[in-house]
Amino acid sequence: MHFKGLMIAVQTLDGEAGKKRRAKAYLRTHRKVQTYQGCEAGEAIEDKSYHQKTEPENCSVDTESKKAYQTWLIFRLGILSGMFFVLFTVLVIAAIRADNDIQWQPAFRMYRGMFLFVLEFFFFGINLYGWKSVGINPAHICDLKNSLCPLRMLEMSLFFAVLWGTSAVVFLFSEHFGLPRYFHPIALACFFSIFGINTLDFCLRKARFWLLRAIWRVLTAPFHHVGFADFWLADQLNSLVVAILDMEYMSCFYALDYYSVQDRSKCGSKLYGLRPLIACLPAWWRFAQSLRRYDDTKQKFPHLANAGKYSTTFFVVFFSTVATTHKENTGKQQMDFYFLFWIFSAFISSCYTYVWDVRMDWGLMDSSHGYLRAKLLFKRLGFYYFALVSNLFLRLSWVLTVSVGEAGLFHSEVLTALLAVLEVFRRFVWNFLRVENEHLSRLKGAADHSQEELREYDEDEQSEESIG
Repeated sequence: MHFKGLMIAVQTLDGEAGKKRRAKAYLRTHRKVQTYQGCEAGEAIEDKSYHQKTEPENCSVDTESKKAYQTWLIFRLGILSGMFFVLFTVLVIAAIRADNDIQWQPAFRMYRGMFLFVLEFFFFGINLYGWKSVGINPAHICDLKNSLCPLRMLEMSLFFAVLWGTSAVVFLFSEHFGLPRYFHPIALACFFSIFGINTLDFCLRKARFWLLRAIWRVLTAPFHHVGFADFWLADQLNSLVVAILDMEYMSCFYALDYYSVQDRSKCGSKLYGLRPLIACLPAWWRFAQSLRRYDDTKQKFPHLANAGKYSTTFFVVFFSTVATTHKENTGKQQMDFYFLFWIFSAFISSCYTYVWDVRMDWGLMDSSHGYLRAKLLFKRLGFYYFALVSNLFLRLSWVLTVSVGEAGLFHSEVLTALLAVLEVFRRFVWNFLRVENEHLSRLKGAADHSQEELREYDEDEQSEESIG
């Protein structure tokens, strides 16, 4: 009874559209969803609503002024790009020549986390442009009422990048502005947070609220039926583990340590035990989503197999945490049981996730079509082979942590930043092929969703528009 009450309380926050979808799902019995093998065999289910066009949000203009509007957008993009380049150059030079008395590690972690989020948005804008160029409608795939304009998304991400660069530069020159040095990171984080949750009708308001609702469904994964947008967003968060940990570090810094710790490079130690749990959260969200999809569809494959893939992350985090703690306690790294199992579990996880990326998420490795697939939307075959090779190497980038990192050749925080940027880039390439494969699957069948579920989303949107 308590669990049922909890589910009702959580689902109440999901909005009216969610209530309608849940009511329909509750009233109907679970019908068998078309299997992955069935889609591969070419069992077609027509979904005419999928081909309906959607208007770009904040990018819909008259045909006569469309070219001028795009030119003005490109001009603004050029200005913002130039400003960020100048700020980044000044930041690098100032950081090199900065006073050694500055304890830079806390600020580095704070700014690193926010930069990774900004970089993810920037790459998403390029993803939108690439999907649009080959005729993919990501708005329908992700259940957006309005498609997103790639130029607007790039402009907003560059605007955030300029704010990030300005805040970082001002941090280094705080003595000239009469403000506490660590006022700037928290001010920037507060601005980003307020911008995301404000209700004013500007800067992609519908997309921002769609993102908030999607994040809420990800955080409460077991309580909702899982759509493509939900697990696609959760996959993005799996590539932002470092950023999430940095946000946790920022919270600990200002809530617990700022006024009590003299050496700010040691801040965050009071909640060190929570970091492994927080590192496992993105994997847990996908794990819970996979179990929920199995409960809804009763298909052991691919949903239980996908849950098993994300469960390997739990072992990697556990053994890496124990091995790192042992090193800190003894002062040296030994080839003990936990270290060897860290390497073994990381290798198994990398192999598992790589095979799943290539075969299941991308639908590639068909030997009769050059180890790709029969239908390809992107014109250059080299891009697909680049994705195959780069994904393999970037999945194995953890090797640098246990080799170069453990040898002390690079500062651990700098190496972590480099690997985090590479992981965001890997996800950027992954997005192109994952959404392309979803697009092709929906044209001939439903590899990941029942067509009924897709039609329900459309009916909900139409009813909401008629009411409005």
